[in-house]
Amino acid sequence: MKDLISVIVPVYNVEEYIRECLDSIINQTYKKLEIILVDDGSTDKSGEICEEYRAKDNRIKVIHQENAGLSDARNAGIEIAVGNYIQFIDSDDYIDDDMIETLYNLIIENDADISMCSNYILKDGIKSCECSNKKYIYDRREALKEILIDETVRSYSWNKLAKKELFDEIRFPSKRVFEDVLTTPKLFEKSNKVVFLDTPKYYYRQRNGSILNKQTKQLRLQYINAAMEINQFIKEKEPSLENYCAYNVAHITIKTFNDIGFFSMYDLLDEEIIKNLYEETRKIFENKEYEKLIVENSNYVKKLHFYYLLADKEGYIKNNKR
Repeated sequence: MKDLISVIVPVYNVEEYIRECLDSIINQTYKKLEIILVDDGSTDKSGEICEEYRAKDNRIKVIHQENAGLSDARNAGIEIAVGNYIQFIDSDDYIDDDMIETLYNLIIENDADISMCSNYILKDGIKSCECSNKKYIYDRREALKEILIDETVRSYSWNKLAKKELFDEIRFPSKRVFEDVLTTPKLFEKSNKVVFLDTPKYYYRQRNGSILNKQTKQLRLQYINAAMEINQFIKEKEPSLENYCAYNVAHITIKTFNDIGFFSMYDLLDEEIIKNLYEETRKIFENKEYEKLIVENSNYVKKLHFYYLLADKEGYIKNNKR
């Protein structure tokens, strides 16, 4: 007998997209679903559309709550979920009709705790994806390492199916952005095996009005801060990955500078969070193992130049000739 899967969909002001999302869920080839729609205080017709779909599919449950943010909406769904597995889907995205069945079979066939697929990116009507169609199987340490490298395995919640028991002591951080960065590694840390199929089954829509497309200085610094916070968690749980944690901090920092190139590097370096970042990144000048990790795992050529500028600003190169 197949397991019940709880699909949790946070909903907020997406009347333009939600029907496509819900149609893709109710038409899944895997039918044994509990579909939880969490209307997070929508001010458009999204809540009404949720009720419309509940009336025509008895697998659908609807929660209406005051606006509290994505983390709290997901947590509300987790609280009432009764499935053996949990799947998150964002309400402005949609999925292939066999995505859930594919992820479920990956878990069962590989005796895994979490399964993942890759995704398409939808922007301005154009669909794109760079995928290998290969399957990867990771143990706990390897999964944590891959999420730190951040090139094949990403922290997104919406492309993963996970055993519900992993959430027994884990929730998304309330009122925080980059909640996936702060949560997914904790789920990996509790897992014995994670399987990834690098085949796109999820359609991720990049909207100009979404939170993560508002490239503000404050928002991007919060991204760095979240990475440093979760890296500390990983270092405590798996000390052997300390080098990869330092690599990850540098990786997301240079990515941030690439994303917000219209901000001055030196303006950002004045921030307290960047001063803390320096204490991590300067290690490349002290320990060649860091440099080796950068060379082996990164496509960002500018990263070493960033280290140089960072160290030079703090007087490291001047005071410590190589």
